[in-house]
Amino acid sequence: MQLRDDDKIKQLILDHARGELDEAGERELETWREKRVENEEMFQRVMSMENLEQGFLRFVKSPGAEEKTWNGILARTTRKAARVNRLRWIRYAAMIALPLIVGGMIYFMSGSSDKHEVIAESVQILPGKAKAELVLPGGDRVLLGEGGNSSVWNGVRSSGDTLYYRESEELQPDEKEELHVLRVPRGGEYTLVLADGTTVYLNAESELRYPKQFKGENRKVILVGEAYFDVYHNEQQPFLVEAGGMEVRVLGTSFGVRAYPEEENVLTTLVQGKVNVEADGRVVRLQPGEQADYDKADKLLTTAKVDVNLFVGWKDGRLIFDNAPLEVILSELGRWYSFDVFYANENLKQIPYSLNVRKDEHISGVLKLIERTRKVKFEINNQTIIVK
Repeated sequence: MQLRDDDKIKQLILDHARGELDEAGERELETWREKRVENEEMFQRVMSMENLEQGFLRFVKSPGAEEKTWNGILARTTRKAARVNRLRWIRYAAMIALPLIVGGMIYFMSGSSDKHEVIAESVQILPGKAKAELVLPGGDRVLLGEGGNSSVWNGVRSSGDTLYYRESEELQPDEKEELHVLRVPRGGEYTLVLADGTTVYLNAESELRYPKQFKGENRKVILVGEAYFDVYHNEQQPFLVEAGGMEVRVLGTSFGVRAYPEEENVLTTLVQGKVNVEADGRVVRLQPGEQADYDKADKLLTTAKVDVNLFVGWKDGRLIFDNAPLEVILSELGRWYSFDVFYANENLKQIPYSLNVRKDEHISGVLKLIERTRKVKFEINNQTIIVK
């Protein structure tokens, strides 16, 4: 392809990302994407880059700085790519997007909406929504979800997608600190504001145990599943999260914890502030952008620098994957969209993909994005997606 054609494709991608590409341009871009597998892979990786998701908060000021910035991005986004021309394409398209694309404007489109509507009429696999169950100390259960403000219990109120606890008088010395339980099912999410002002975002298939009021030296909660914590600062009363054999101790900060029982690793990802993570007698302190990884089988606790968006983007309405196996992607999508997966060929599970989609996208559109690589095909049968 000649340079002038490169310029044209570059502009098509940019206009598509900004939502400004007309129907003719979308058809031309789609034809180019379908022409070669490498074209589609380049398109997906550029659209899912870390700097795109963060909204390009840092603008490049000089050619030298631009070169350094994108060399760093390329090191992450093409580390498993073997073709030199694909590396050149990613760098070429990404450099034009840097100063123009704003975070939150990026979303995927995959052909005409008519195709999506046909699939949507034949299946009922829909995006998740705010829903949860609150289990009170006496065993009473309250279903939470869409709706207006309502009083749930003494000092507890629901606004439809958020459960609020009001700080009240101190517990009496002989009063028992009974735990409330908030459970979020498959295909759901919910927000909880604790009595101390801490906000907890619970992901699908997750459960949090916590007291109505915190007493004593610590503010302790117990997590099963995944949650994002925005902890209210209190030096006199540290906040503790117990999850999957690991304990996270903070004074006030923002971080994510992933501790699903069926997964081998428990992850703590720090967004801002500082946290101490303890497991099996070992303690590590995280800095922003670092992650603690506790291997439950080997009882090993390690730390590493990570792209935090890959691990906490779900809280802000995005599902982001960078070179992840298809099995991992579909498992995570299935948790949100509430579907099962059947593989006609087990080898398909390990095919790597990069994906960055909004959580309100219809599943048919998401699957069509993956199908564009021509490595897999999907068939939807009721609440099961067949991969072949």
